[in-house]
Amino acid sequence: MKNSLRAILLSFFFLFLLTGISLADSFGTNITIYDENGYTGIGQGGEDKETEPGMINNQSWDLEGFFLDGTTLTMVGGFDFVNGVDGYSDYTSGDIFIDIDGDAEYGDIHGTTGNNIVTNTFGYDYALDLDFTAKTYNVIELDGASTVTVWYAQNQGSNPWLYNSGGTGKGSGTIAYETGLSDGDTGFAGGSHYAAAVDLAFLGADINNFTAHFTMGCGNDNLMGKVSNPVPEPATMLLFGSGLIGLAGMSRRKLRKS
Repeated sequence: MKNSLRAILLSFFFLFLLTGISLADSFGTNITIYDENGYTGIGQGGEDKETEPGMINNQSWDLEGFFLDGTTLTMVGGFDFVNGVDGYSDYTSGDIFIDIDGDAEYGDIHGTTGNNIVTNTFGYDYALDLDFTAKTYNVIELDGASTVTVWYAQNQGSNPWLYNSGGTGKGSGTIAYETGLSDGDTGFAGGSHYAAAVDLAFLGADINNFTAHFTMGCGNDNLMGKVSNPVPEPATMLLFGSGLIGLAGMSRRKLRKS
């Protein structure tokens, strides 16, 4: 009886310990929204090793995951965020868009065709205007007069692509960039990966409740991330697990007395 109780409690400990630990621990918690409900890409499903429907499907176009570690948001992909894809010089990185009030439009969006500037924020509240040449970005709080660039009519769910104008500047930052990452480094398949990280400290308490969006110029892939609750901290899970182990010890002592 006592061994069974201890085994059950230890199982709960390891279950809660693993909660909040991502595929790649160094990047933080995986917050990726995986393609589903009829909007799955043409690869293996999910996000890894796939692009959006009807798009070129190989590792160089693959956007694989969003991660959050504290206020650091990292996006990982086989796509080269700095240089784009060889032979497709125009198909480079877009900007990161952030929604904090739950009204972002994503998925199968109709009525907007490609490579146009439109007065439409698609429900997003902030844009991180990324400059991968300088490895810097500006934070823009969007408003009703803000304009964005949309790209590809065949995959309208990837809109918007780029911030264009309007809104209020809320600061700036530096992009942390890593290249040559392996499958083991990232937890994704494909053999070669890149990672780009930005700081979302400007969100304040909204860091616990936001949606993030990113795509490249052609819209070949569409990366979404979402946090709807405070991100579990591994240290909290360890503390909780230690309590469970303590309970197991107390139960064992009680069983011995009986």
